[in-house]
Parts: sequence; structure tokens; C-alpha cells
Amino acid sequence: MATQDLGNRAGNTLSDRMLKVLDGAPALIRRKPRYAITSTIQTGSYTALGLMLGYSIQKHNDLVAMDAELVMLVRSGGNDGVSAENITRLERAGWRVKEAEELEFENVDTSQIRSHHRHNLNKLHVWSWTEYERIIFLDADTVCKGSLAELWQMPGDFAAAPDVWWDVITDNRFNSGLMVLRPSTEEFHSLVKHVSDPNYHSPNDADQAFLNTYYRFRYFGLPYKYNFNLIMYQFHRYYWDLLWDEAVIVHFTVRKPKPNPREHCHKGCNEWEPMEWYGMMFREMLAFYGWEKEIPLYA
Repeated sequence: MATQDLGNRAGNTLSDRMLKVLDGAPALIRRKPRYAITSTIQTGSYTALGLMLGYSIQKHNDLVAMDAELVMLVRSGGNDGVSAENITRLERAGWRVKEAEELEFENVDTSQIRSHHRHNLNKLHVWSWTEYERIIFLDADTVCKGSLAELWQMPGDFAAAPDVWWDVITDNRFNSGLMVLRPSTEEFHSLVKHVSDPNYHSPNDADQAFLNTYYRFRYFGLPYKYNFNLIMYQFHRYYWDLLWDEAVIVHFTVRKPKPNPREHCHKGCNEWEPMEWYGMMFREMLAFYGWEKEIPLYA
């Protein structure tokens, strides 16, 4: 259940403030940051979303002043894992990449878990990263549009923002697309153990259902602005418009950005304006890194 740090081989990044060699003197060794902003890519098709997330975080946050670094947990094996080429791109976009072994759970047949949820439980690895005081975890299908600094001051060991449904605007369950957690080896082992408990997890459930059961009554609730759910745009438009300016993390839940223009959300579709905004940000990211001819537009 270990993770392997693949290092950061990519050189300059948007938030690259590393000490350099001056006048032939050896560079100083950089101290490990106190905090980590993390995400996970378990299938290669999500790589471009991870690139966009890293770019957007660094656009709105000074990681050096924050004493934080970006850490991406990837799965590189199999036919659908993250390729070596895409790992290099992630590193160039500022991510320190860690490759994790597939988590195994006693008496749990992972083949019974729905295919698009099968690898999501690997995100539990981040609880074992005790080299950091606190971790902000973000799903790869989120985009940052503001400061994350106050999240490091959240009380308790676990915090998340409320979920939203087409017919429910206020839910006492949280969405696991953004979580603030205090790493703990003991908590990590407890989480892995409880996945095997049918009272906490069933094969048809994703990680979010499990974590809601596990942290029920024990999580600190965050404002909507930290997990601004795309479903609000169609079904709760008044609140979407009301809160857009203060939103910090936009979560593309009900519709994912796609590389094929035929799958783009053109004018008239339910989520047109947010997808147009994502496409604009994605173009900006491609231009910044010079990837216009390497990576198709996601929108």
C-alpha cells in the first residue's frame, strides 16, 4: 500500500521558486513544505483535467508563501493508466507525482465495484502522507478560481462542503470533491479496515458514500464556495448566479470537459456558460505551457 514519489523532473513551473545555483555554489536543499494540495488521476483520460487544475491553483495561490506543494497521486499500470508522457506533463504543470499501489481491502471483491468507481478508493492513500501537517484534496474535475489559504485554518481533522442534488440545495451530506484532512497513519488504517465493513461500504457505492458514513457527525462543514457544484447551474440557477463571484472551487460534476468538439457543450445545452468558461481557462493553460499542438481543447 506504499506510494512511490516520482520526483519533479520538469524544470520551471508556474510557481517555481526553487533555490538555484549561484556563482557555482551548491544549491541549498529545499525544506519539505508543511502542507500539500493533492489530487488523483486513476485513469489516463483525466490527465488534461489534472493539468488544468494545477494551472488554476497556481494562478490564484502563491504556494511558496502558503508553504504548500502540489502532489498528484496517479495509477500508471494497465491499459488506462497515466502514461510516462503525461506524468512528465503533470510535473511540468507543477505537480509532484506519486504512484500508488492499488489498495486492497479484506473480503472486498473490487471487480464488483462499478468500473468508474473502482480505483477511486485509492485516494485513501493521502491519509498516510504524514510528512504533511494538513492536506487539501481536490477531485481532478475541479477548477480553482480563488485563494485556498483559509482552509489550512479549518478546525478538526476533516472538513468538506455540502453536496447538492437536482432537487436538494442543502444537504447534510458532503461532496468529497474537496476535502481538508489531517494525515494520520492510524486513521489511514482505520479507513482501509472500514471499507471491508458492509455497514460502511457496499460495492455499488463510490468513495463519497463510504466517507460520508465514516465521518458522519464528525466533519466540519465548509461554505458552498469551496465545492461549487455544476448541478446548481441548471437546477438552482438563482444560487449559482448569486454565489459565482465568491466561488473558489468549481466542480464539474454532471458534465465533464471533453476533448472531442462534437462532445463540447455548445450554446443552448444545459451547462453551456460554465463549459465555455472552462474552455477559455483551458486555452489559457495550453498557451502558457505551449501545448496548443500537443493537447486538444477540453471544453
